[in-house]
Amino acid sequence: AAAALPEFRRVFTMKLRALASPVLALLRRLSPPPPPPPPVQSTLWDGLAPALLAVLVCWLLPALLYVRFAREGTATSTGAGSAARAGAGRHRGVLYGSLSSFLSVTAMAVMFPFMQVRRDALGCDALCQGGQTSLRSALTLVGAAVIGRASDRVGRVPMLWVGTAASLASIVISLSSDSLTGMWLAVVPAALLNQNFSVCKALFSDYIDEAGGTDADKAGAVGKLGMAVGFSFMVGPILASALISDYRRALLLSAAITAASSVFLLLLPTPSKLSRQQRGGGGGGSSSAGLTGFLSLPVLKLRGAQLLMLVRLKMALAFHMFAPVWQVSIRARFDFGPRDHAQFMGLVGLTYALSQGFIAKPLVRSFGDKVSRLLLLCILVLGGARPVALYTQSVGVVYACYVPMVIALGVMNTAITTAASRLAQKEQLGGFYGVMESVENVAGMVGPALGGLLARVDGFPATLAAVVCFYAAAFVLVALFFSTHVSGAAAAEAAAKSRATSEAAAAKQAAV
Repeated sequence: AAAALPEFRRVFTMKLRALASPVLALLRRLSPPPPPPPPVQSTLWDGLAPALLAVLVCWLLPALLYVRFAREGTATSTGAGSAARAGAGRHRGVLYGSLSSFLSVTAMAVMFPFMQVRRDALGCDALCQGGQTSLRSALTLVGAAVIGRASDRVGRVPMLWVGTAASLASIVISLSSDSLTGMWLAVVPAALLNQNFSVCKALFSDYIDEAGGTDADKAGAVGKLGMAVGFSFMVGPILASALISDYRRALLLSAAITAASSVFLLLLPTPSKLSRQQRGGGGGGSSSAGLTGFLSLPVLKLRGAQLLMLVRLKMALAFHMFAPVWQVSIRARFDFGPRDHAQFMGLVGLTYALSQGFIAKPLVRSFGDKVSRLLLLCILVLGGARPVALYTQSVGVVYACYVPMVIALGVMNTAITTAASRLAQKEQLGGFYGVMESVENVAGMVGPALGGLLARVDGFPATLAAVVCFYAAAFVLVALFFSTHVSGAAAAEAAAKSRATSEAAAAKQAAV
């Protein structure tokens, strides 16, 4: 009996389990499932860490560069010539113009959060919105060249008043007309006549030339303007969300800010007027000759000017072709929501503004006459970082790629603007800047459609290959021709002017 007891226990346990298993299975089906584990709570640091780390790493070298050149500038700012150059870099007209541009663009940006709601309320569908975008681009294409040239003939400050008045006219049309037709009409005045950004660049160049400044001073002035515009795109929507809640109040706030920007236009000093010979003819010319003189722009015949326009076109095409692919890619990889997009675009806007305000001038000064090397470096960063940003699966890598790309874009735009001011004479500079803006508008009209079409045909690789090819073409053009046709031509013109000034002084002294 003792030997049979273990065998009895084993058999009894097996039968008991066989009888209890259906009951246990029924109880499991009837009982509710256990609650899932609580989700991992993401802290604020988890969302901001990639952006903060990217800023820390990618802004370290530019910050050190800025501190270095600031110390060198302080150490060498002795003597009358250095004091004059320092004054050129801090011209009061640059400050007032930057403040006016900041308020003017802020007035436009406060309407951004309400524009889509307004379009939906008026029944403006995708075709309507696309048509308005095309109309705005076409009008800006024409207005940039015409207003820029008019600033050469009539004056920079009067054209700034024209642009401010055009913005107010668009706001008045929007306030007085509650229809889709009024929305279309409101596009016309501001898009056609408000070209204050390019006019301000020409005006700042006039200020720096009068004060005897250098190319680095011009880069710093244009950088301050770009920084003001960049900050205004950030401040406008924040101001709108904090103060107003509907489209009509946004229009009223925009009108008030636009009127406030005109106060700084009253404070702008007027540059010295051009001589009759510089204007291109006497007062007895016919209206036909005057119109021909207005439309003609001899600087466009220079190889250096053509090179700058071609480089700007290729860079703008690459930028606009990449934009639609990038939006789709970042949504698919990281499921970017509104908060993520706001954080990303805020970082991009802040980086672009700071790069133009604090980094461009020290870099242009450090490279001196070798500006082509700076442009080549910027093109390498722009073209080389885009494939990594498009295919990486890490948000931190995306931020780490985009911060130096945006810095390179801001520095390159400032360097090209400075180079353009060395090629064009004062009486042609506004028109030349206007033509450069028109070239960018052409790229803005063609680039997104071309990039989307390539992506539909062969996916992201086709668009990315085209973008990289445009950057490569711009790299080759700058490497082969920039030093000869831009830097060399500007140096030769400066030497000729210096020689002519010396000869005129010698002749005057001999006559005395």
